[in-house]
Amino acid sequence: MLNAVLAGKKRGTGLHSQQMALEEAEGAEDVLTASVFERLSYLPENLLSLVLSDLLGEPFGPLQRIDYWPSWYLPDGTRVEPDVLLQGNSSTVLVEAKRHDNARQQLATQLANELLSGWQQNVLSDPCILLTLGGLNDYGEAGRQRLLSEVLPFLPDGSASRFKLVCASWQQLYQALETHLPPDSPPGCLRLLDDIAKCYAWHGLRTHPMRWLADLRPVALNTRPGTFAAWSLK
Repeated sequence: MLNAVLAGKKRGTGLHSQQMALEEAEGAEDVLTASVFERLSYLPENLLSLVLSDLLGEPFGPLQRIDYWPSWYLPDGTRVEPDVLLQGNSSTVLVEAKRHDNARQQLATQLANELLSGWQQNVLSDPCILLTLGGLNDYGEAGRQRLLSEVLPFLPDGSASRFKLVCASWQQLYQALETHLPPDSPPGCLRLLDDIAKCYAWHGLRTHPMRWLADLRPVALNTRPGTFAAWSLK
């Protein structure tokens, strides 16, 4: 959250209005983004590379630099502010995060402008990775293709080869972390994972898929006559 405050993202931090509930805070997603990515950046380099590679579907790392809310400009002077820029050895990841996992919040025009301004200022690798985190109803291939088809019309011809679109949920990010941080991990890493879980709970995000009662395996109970006789009320 420190980077959210330093970047002037006071809404949702408690510094903008102490009377404001989290669900009413416009900047809550900025606090969420900063809280999670700050902690990710503290992971040992090999672990961070494993987590990001799993999430992105291709090798990434080691992390060279992380920038929060960089200010870029379109040719007409319009300022564009993506959430996070991750710079690796050979590629960059442009992150646009939205607060909710199961609500359509990602905007094609916003994503296109972030790519255009990044290319304009030569701060993105070619090709780069555009990671949308949260803000969709469908994180499968159909949902990714749908969003890609919405973004491409706002970009110059031939732009499809200049970036890879990756759509992931906050839940998928947590599960990638959990996969590489088993219970026998160093205590500091487990504390970091616990911090992120608490941050998710604060923002109403799930770390794991919901399990319905009807989907649970039945448990067979074998009891003998008189087993509960001692419990009977007198």
